[in-house]
Amino acid sequence: MRHLTAAAVTARALDAGRRRPAAPSSETLIESYRRLADVFHDILSEHSLDNLLERIADTLAELVPHDTLSIYQADEAQTVLTPVLAHDKWAENIMGSRSNFGEGITGWAALHREPVRTNQAHLDPRKKVVPGTPPDEPEALITVPLIARETVKGVLNIYRLGEEATFGDEEFELATRFADAAALALDNAQIRAQLEHQAQTDSLTGLYNHRYFHERLRAELTRASRARDSVAVLMLDIDDFKRVNDVYGHGSGDQVLTDLADLLRAAVRGSDVVCRLGGEEFGVIMCSCDAADALNLGQRLTDALAEVEFGPAGKITVSIGISQGPQHAMNPRELVACSEAAMMTAKARGKNQIVLFDEEASERPARGLSSGRDVRSIAHLKMLQSLAGKLNRLNDMRQIGAVIADELRLLVDYHNCRVSVIDGDDVVPIAFRGELVSRDGAHVDLPRTKIGEGITGRAAQTGEPQLVGNTLECDYAVMIPGTHTIEESLVAVPLCYGARAIGVVVISKLGVDQFDEDDVRLLEVLAGHASVALENARLYETQRREADHLKALLEFTGAISQAGTPAAIGAETVRAASRILGGKKCALWLPAEDGDFRIAAHSDYDRDSELRPMLGVVLGAMSVQKAIGDRTEPFVLSAEEAEQAAPAPPGLSWPDLALAPLRSDGAVEGLISVREPGVGRHSTEELLRLLGGLSYQAAVALERARSFESLEDTFVSTVAALANALEANDEYTSSHTRWITDMALRVGTEMGFDGPALKCLELGALFHDIGKIGIPASILLKPGPLSPDERRIIETHPELGERILEPIDRLAEVRAIVRSCHERWDGAGYPDGKAGEEIPLEARIVFVCDAFHAMTTDRPYRKRLGVEEAGRRLRKDAGAQFDPAVVDVFLRLPREAPLTVVETDEQLAS
Repeated sequence: MRHLTAAAVTARALDAGRRRPAAPSSETLIESYRRLADVFHDILSEHSLDNLLERIADTLAELVPHDTLSIYQADEAQTVLTPVLAHDKWAENIMGSRSNFGEGITGWAALHREPVRTNQAHLDPRKKVVPGTPPDEPEALITVPLIARETVKGVLNIYRLGEEATFGDEEFELATRFADAAALALDNAQIRAQLEHQAQTDSLTGLYNHRYFHERLRAELTRASRARDSVAVLMLDIDDFKRVNDVYGHGSGDQVLTDLADLLRAAVRGSDVVCRLGGEEFGVIMCSCDAADALNLGQRLTDALAEVEFGPAGKITVSIGISQGPQHAMNPRELVACSEAAMMTAKARGKNQIVLFDEEASERPARGLSSGRDVRSIAHLKMLQSLAGKLNRLNDMRQIGAVIADELRLLVDYHNCRVSVIDGDDVVPIAFRGELVSRDGAHVDLPRTKIGEGITGRAAQTGEPQLVGNTLECDYAVMIPGTHTIEESLVAVPLCYGARAIGVVVISKLGVDQFDEDDVRLLEVLAGHASVALENARLYETQRREADHLKALLEFTGAISQAGTPAAIGAETVRAASRILGGKKCALWLPAEDGDFRIAAHSDYDRDSELRPMLGVVLGAMSVQKAIGDRTEPFVLSAEEAEQAAPAPPGLSWPDLALAPLRSDGAVEGLISVREPGVGRHSTEELLRLLGGLSYQAAVALERARSFESLEDTFVSTVAALANALEANDEYTSSHTRWITDMALRVGTEMGFDGPALKCLELGALFHDIGKIGIPASILLKPGPLSPDERRIIETHPELGERILEPIDRLAEVRAIVRSCHERWDGAGYPDGKAGEEIPLEARIVFVCDAFHAMTTDRPYRKRLGVEEAGRRLRKDAGAQFDPAVVDVFLRLPREAPLTVVETDEQLAS
């Protein structure tokens, strides 16, 4: 039975007679968690969707062994689940079965966005059997929805087969964590496929673009040469298309291009490749066809066009040129040139013609008297062909703007040229060619303008070209501050994508009436190419930035998964927030024991003189609650609202803030603040969305760290209780441990230990004799010297102490101290015989303090020494038994003999 969740049968599982894989041990599970960060990287490095699915299956098999696995891709809009991978005995049945959200256990998980573990899936009332699979096969399953960017991308299912098959809690948690990485990887692969498709596609018609046309033609010519085959190229250009744009507008022109693209798709074979090469020019690559096949296609197209009306434009005609490779040319550009030559011949013969390339019969449109106007038009055509090719290879808007300005200079003698794009209400320059100087000769940067402001803003607002003979006489012209007042001609043409203006190209020239309508038409044609390129570049940049954000969020997830303390998580959170949000000043506020909120981590506030005072600001719990209210998602708090909720201390003021509350069980356990969210490269909406992803991960990580700390504190308390129980057996031991701990801290402070190092030293001193819990009382409480055998047993207590503390990862350094507290500087100590700097410094400090305490305390077999005599013996054995540097520091400190206690018959052996 497969409940629309069937998983992939591994080869070894089938070969082993369908034996259930053994559940991983605790140590294996811990190691699996540690490997998750590496797994994230491995999965995200795979770009192919098919390979990614296999990578997910293979990696999960190592983390959580299972019998079968399957992956479904989700269409959340249609609420449909489609199987994309199934490694199973019944894989063929599974791959042929689609289901809806809510159907079966898989559909339930997708609909409710919750992972499911059921160790008796065949008895689960939600089950729905995949047709063709056993209806009552005993099995345990885990099904996890793959969610990325708040969208269900698919569902991942794993199975164990048999009556005794189960999945444990840890395995369920591990599979769920792994699914987070799989979902992001799947989303990234889909985004990459979408970007690759956009890079090859004309956004207006949906046909392949100029770049893909040449790449595919090169591949087909190579194939044809190897296979002794042929390939035909058909190129067509709409006759008098300029008239359509001039008379009916660019919107109608775009509709003609779109309708013609649909007609071409319907007319060609499935193996033919139809492309829009730029403007009104189209190309068709006909694989394994000759010129006769192309002529037949051309005739079908002209016949179909004769029967079709193209909206307001009415009927249109096309001029078609045909060439055949490798007969006419082997090089793709040469073969295209042959088709273009034939197409130009068709236009010269009166248009609406089909011409097969012939080197001896090529013609061009008649030039009459070869007037300057005709020469100029031909030059324009060549420039635009060149420009289209260059623009199709670019994805950066500033590079596109620079190419437009450079190509225009080849045709129009301008003084200045600027290309701008529209960003919200602003018109932002992205490229400039020419000179722009102030009255005193200094360079002037081209400023932003508002839509509707000046000639450029008027073109952006109206979507109409502006031809101004003299800017001094233009009522709506605006002078660039600081520049000369001069007579200047200017043309501003909007860059329109469909009916939407996305930018403006402007050329200017000194003098009056330096431009005419032909210049306007040239810029309009150029704008048609440029607007498509700019819009594609904008979309590409948006998708690329989104992919970068996802990658950064994933890296942040991996980083905080390795951060073990709230302090480390806080530092990583503000570091990631500042990086992802474009260098914004961010802070993490956490509540102290008194409930007030203070900055626990920040993005370099201490290096900014204006922000440094904020590090001392304390926000009362009531003020924070007033500012946040019942909100659970990031939001913007204006400066006025912030001041009302929590008045700033004297000398400080609140800016506008983006706040992201970190909640746990409904309570506010912290918040992330971002200063001035409305300023910078991110829109406020985008910033809040990114901040939401960061804050969610941070809240989960902080809650996990607090839980982990609580568990470790419980363990430490338990060990401390054992130590107290040990000390309770004898007053000497009780005072011994506390005195050594206090004295070790004084030595550590004198030697420059910081806070974390002092804490580690304190725990090492506190637990240095904890291993004596495992020593028999007959030896531990024996009065007088020990026998050699008893000495060997007592010398095992450092190793026993290390093993007692071993379950606590964060006490790794403390374990090393406990193990080494009886090592000597000369290497004659125990248990490892370490010497000199090999011994942890903290252990050397504890050793000196321990020896001094032992010498200045009464023992059953001797009286205590005086403080001076004990100090003399420490000095004498410095360099042999003790670290000389530690002895020097110890002897510089004020000290006194430990308090004398009443002796008993039984005291712990030292």
